[in-house]
Amino acid sequence: MVAPSFSSARYRSVPAEVLLPAGWITGAFVVPEDQSFLDFLAHSGAFLKLVDALVPGHQDVAPFFAIQRGAVQLIVPSADDDRVVTPGSMGITAPWSISCLFERSAVHGSLDFLMNQRLSDFLKQQTGFLVIREATWTPIGDGNQLQRSWPVVLVNVPQLNGISEAVDQRGRGHPGKLPPSEFDLAEVGMAS
Repeated sequence: MVAPSFSSARYRSVPAEVLLPAGWITGAFVVPEDQSFLDFLAHSGAFLKLVDALVPGHQDVAPFFAIQRGAVQLIVPSADDDRVVTPGSMGITAPWSISCLFERSAVHGSLDFLMNQRLSDFLKQQTGFLVIREATWTPIGDGNQLQRSWPVVLVNVPQLNGISEAVDQRGRGHPGKLPPSEFDLAEVGMAS
């Protein structure tokens, strides 16, 4: 009989900046090697755990700091981490220019969601984090903070005050409702 082998789990460090109402925190998430960062966040529970965190109001680096998930507004993972999402997990998507409004800031960027879907329909199903690409963060009412940009930002849906589509879309955008295919027409007896 062959005894089962249990290999020890492997992890990777994902350095990140996290925006809370109290300010910006930097640290690292410890993520299973084979898991996307978005999937890790979706299954992390009520608290997101950071290691080696720099926390506002603390002088020393905190070896461990737990963040209440509901307080997180944004997470900016290191640009070096190419496993934010599982490739292909969203289906066939297209970028859609959006703006997210928070209490004291806004994020402008590109959100990928399924072709032929409206933003309003996409948002009905969202409860976790949205992946915003080519993101620009703009503070509102605080002249001491500067506008910042990143390749990708994760927006916590429960912290959003609102979201809108850009009037002028950049990228391919969504083509709207596609005309019926030959297969669709054949199904209803209208094929040529």
